[in-house]
Amino acid sequence: MDKTYTWNEIREIIMQELILIFANENVNNLTDYEKRKKIFDYLSQKISYDYDKLEAIRNIKLGIVKRIDRNLRKELIDTIIQKKGVCNSISQYYKLLLELVGIKSYCVVCDDGTEVNHQLNIVEDSITGYYSFDDITSVIVKRGSKEDYFDYDLETAHNHSQGLKNIESYDQPWFIIPEQLIYYYVNRNDVPDELQEFPINKIVKSDQPKTV
Repeated sequence: MDKTYTWNEIREIIMQELILIFANENVNNLTDYEKRKKIFDYLSQKISYDYDKLEAIRNIKLGIVKRIDRNLRKELIDTIIQKKGVCNSISQYYKLLLELVGIKSYCVVCDDGTEVNHQLNIVEDSITGYYSFDDITSVIVKRGSKEDYFDYDLETAHNHSQGLKNIESYDQPWFIIPEQLIYYYVNRNDVPDELQEFPINKIVKSDQPKTV
């Protein structure tokens, strides 16, 4: 029988993981950008992609099967414990790690032209207040390099075929997974009623200099 984890247990697991990630660093001397990059590099190396889960989800979208049982909380926990998952749990895991080192991030969903919607992250630059994109999953599946999918702007996202058209059932190309929903997966809050608006005006544009 699978173990049921509480949020305190999950928090302790990922706090210990942060100690491992920053084992050779004085984290207090790092900028938010440097912390973000180290976490991104760590997860892109440690996590493997669950192609069986992707195939099951794709078969639903294509009508090959009528339904599959999905427990999104279990998927997130399994990714944290077993280091294997798909884009939704990978991006949520990344968000939780960023959150624990004080970096603001959201998980967002878009249609990237594949059979199933894609989930990735936007991460705030605490100096400018703007957000840029991080997509660990695309690095894991070797869609591109870390340079391609770390800290990129909206124009680059469009070059990656992300957010080019409205998502099925939603009249917008992006939507943010509410904070409460991810917290709900780890027993922190009630499930929310609605999704949040994507802060398109705060996404870094190509003509704005990035801060490093």
